[in-house]
Amino acid sequence: MTRRLNADRAHLDANPADLAALIEELHQYLDAGGVAAVPTDTLYGLAANALDAGAVERVFTLKGREAGKPLPVVVRDATQAAELALELPPLFHQLAAMFWPGPLTLIVAARPGLPAALTAGPGAIATIAMRQPALGLLDALLRATGYPLTATSANRSGQPACRTAAEIERQFGAALELIVDAGVSPAALPSTLVDVSGGTPRILREGAVPRAVLERCWA
Repeated sequence: MTRRLNADRAHLDANPADLAALIEELHQYLDAGGVAAVPTDTLYGLAANALDAGAVERVFTLKGREAGKPLPVVVRDATQAAELALELPPLFHQLAAMFWPGPLTLIVAARPGLPAALTAGPGAIATIAMRQPALGLLDALLRATGYPLTATSANRSGQPACRTAAEIERQFGAALELIVDAGVSPAALPSTLVDVSGGTPRILREGAVPRAVLERCWA
């Protein structure tokens, strides 16, 4: 049976003790390898310990995601991003300074040893997609866990994106054990996805950050 945790923003802002209790419960659940639907500053996402290969595979199973299609992650800050990267190019630092925290996902070369399902490409050219979210609850969770979290949208592959806990529960049913219910997601668009791993930046998906705004950054 799916459990829902109440994450009403106004209530948690007014009751720090309840926020701390919620974060602790989520922390323990994720430490144990669980997968939860959590609010982000864009759409709801499926959160799991991104460094736990078993938890990452459970995300794939829940979504019905095809093998070889990597999962994006959310990070606490640029320092944690550097721990996942082989290197962070100058354009990464420029864009992160301008748009993080916020709805911009940046793809860079991945360091060796990460769960294979997080990365795209074989061997030395593997990459990883990551961003720093602009949501207090998710920031607090990332600081509590100390590890990055998967952040793929909380919907079955091929199904519409979910903006409410009810929509998530209708798609996943009892297969998803935990939903953090923060009401309607604040944005209807996913993050914009930019590959900065090579010499020329590439916008792979236009989302909440418009293409025209980004292209002015490297014109």
